[in-house]
Amino acid sequence: MKKHIRKVICWGADQFTNIQISLNRKGEFRKFQDPKRVEIYSQVELTDKQKEEIDKLYVENYGKKIPYIWHRHFTAFTGKFDAEYIPEMIYAPEFERFMCHHIEYAKVFTDKNMLYLLSKAIGIKMPNTYLSATKGVYRDEEFAFIDRSTMLNKMNNLGEVFIKPTVDSSSGVGCFVADFRNGIDCVSKKTSEEILNSLGKDFAIQERLKCHESIRKIYSGSVNTFRIITYRWKNEIIQMPVIMRIGSGGAYLDNAHAGGMFIALDNDGTLHKKAFTEFKREFEEHPDTHIKFEGYKIDLFPDVLKAAIRMHESVPQIGCCNWDFTIDELGTPVMIEANMNNGKVCGSVWLVEMAHGCGPFGDKTKEVLRWLRVMKNTPKSQWNKYEFGELERL
Repeated sequence: MKKHIRKVICWGADQFTNIQISLNRKGEFRKFQDPKRVEIYSQVELTDKQKEEIDKLYVENYGKKIPYIWHRHFTAFTGKFDAEYIPEMIYAPEFERFMCHHIEYAKVFTDKNMLYLLSKAIGIKMPNTYLSATKGVYRDEEFAFIDRSTMLNKMNNLGEVFIKPTVDSSSGVGCFVADFRNGIDCVSKKTSEEILNSLGKDFAIQERLKCHESIRKIYSGSVNTFRIITYRWKNEIIQMPVIMRIGSGGAYLDNAHAGGMFIALDNDGTLHKKAFTEFKREFEEHPDTHIKFEGYKIDLFPDVLKAAIRMHESVPQIGCCNWDFTIDELGTPVMIEANMNNGKVCGSVWLVEMAHGCGPFGDKTKEVLRWLRVMKNTPKSQWNKYEFGELERL
């Protein structure tokens, strides 16, 4: 009887997981009903030879054909076709989900207040946190508990700061700049108390960073960041091609979803020719500063890549992570935040594929697809056997 109950419970968990993956996949499909995206991918028609190349790759390794929409969409940006493009219907619901199936770790590590302590422990810089709240408890710069009155007194003359939610946030939602002087935020004209009342139970009030000169020259109105996606493959941390996100038009956010632009760069920090917006506005120079992108080099960028790898090495329980880094005015890599699949889809591989015109996995593509083929047909209770690409166990 007990064995029978365990089987029922296991079957129920697997069915629930399959439903989640199916819903996430449908959500990715729905994005391409947006007329703006339809307009973009309709510009590209794949040749019969290109379709055959896609079919061969996916049938032999993933086990079945896939829709061509994503290949058309990604090709439309750079004009480069790559059979190894990974559709978001596979990447986010499957790759990220299987890679981050220890959701309890991801929920902890994506809490920006926890991440700050972790990064500090291994010597990776994050913006200084002046004040914060976790589950409704106010804390000072030493993360010691303080009462509401002390919190307000400390806020009143903090000067210019950046405020952001620390859990369940993405794409810059809920983030803003404030400038506290004599109890008034000079930006919004609200009192410190009004601001505090609006922040909820989990937030951080941090220094407003000043980027390195080589970044500020492009655009100084935002903290322009590098999106670095790393994943654990067996016992190695691998970095995907990297993009830089840049603000414009007076905006202090650089996120693509917030209207910013993004551009590919090489591992030595050299920018590619064109920056794009999410819906394919193209720029060969920054519209505000007129800095030409092609060949422009970000100083000290290799140090950022090393810092991202080091951060992932500190959390090997997580299979895939989206890191946001910048470089401060002294040339030190600074981690802004980490995004992991904590039960919600958070993939941003589309940025990589649109900007670089290539798939994200390079020579690992076939191996990753074969692994996904096995994982999607494996009960959740047995995912541990094959986690992080352990194909030799199959």
